[in-house]
Amino acid sequence: MGRSIILDTDIAGDIDDSWALGLALASPALDIKLVVSCLDDTTHRAAVMAKFLEQTGRTDVPVGIGLRTSDKIYNLRPWLGDYTLGDYPGTVYADGVQAIVDTIMQSSEPVTIIAEGPMTNIAAALEREPRIAEKCEIIATMGSIYQGHSLDDIHKDSDYNIRANIPAARQVLAAPWKITAVPLDVTAHLVIGDDNYQKLLAVRASNPIVKTILENFDCWMEENNCTYYKTHSTALYDLAAVYMAEMGDYNLITEDLYLTIDDGGYTNIDEKAGRLCHCAVYWRYIDMFYKFITERLCGER
Repeated sequence: MGRSIILDTDIAGDIDDSWALGLALASPALDIKLVVSCLDDTTHRAAVMAKFLEQTGRTDVPVGIGLRTSDKIYNLRPWLGDYTLGDYPGTVYADGVQAIVDTIMQSSEPVTIIAEGPMTNIAAALEREPRIAEKCEIIATMGSIYQGHSLDDIHKDSDYNIRANIPAARQVLAAPWKITAVPLDVTAHLVIGDDNYQKLLAVRASNPIVKTILENFDCWMEENNCTYYKTHSTALYDLAAVYMAEMGDYNLITEDLYLTIDDGGYTNIDEKAGRLCHCAVYWRYIDMFYKFITERLCGER
């Protein structure tokens, strides 16, 4: 089997999490041991993941309900419809945090957590069992090193995944596991368009993963009154973390940097007080990334 991963995701908010889950499912190099919902109404988010997994024929993947932080429900409610976690024929863990701990501690090989949202669940898992840091590493969509959301005015930004729970992010940063940061520098401008996007549209009817991603995307677009879904995607931040879990530094320029997190949610380089992190900072060949993603989702790799 491939690299053992746990996907901790705030799916059902921004649409990139649906694309990232689809990419992880399409990758023969990634062995998904567990998916866990994070942030706000985590039961709703877990149900979205469960329906996604059932539609793509992957009910072998367990679903965990992460820590609930509010009653807020996002854009995929119409797509979810009457589907509930009780409909999922696979395993559902009511305590997703404990499922993270158990999955890591019971594994005979190292596990990688791909963190695609705020670090609430991961920090809680550390509190319950600090030894998970000895058997696990983190690849996190987090931070902003040199560049943020804007291409016109180049400066770093406060990243939402950190800003939403700064104490949890600091706790995860302080633990003695390897941390790979996949920051806004390489995630904020990822948009699949042109021939690649048309190729995805062409296989929608025959490819369950692409079909489910695009169903989610259709719903997200309607809820947000967007009309450009026939030509290109929105920003697909979380795809980069899944790509890096499979491909490592291939096609990415990385730097090992000592990072701190300030009270505004900014990641700052500080060689005296910081924590060493492996950071992706630039793409080598972005067109190669788009081609890889398209072919992987279409089942050609």
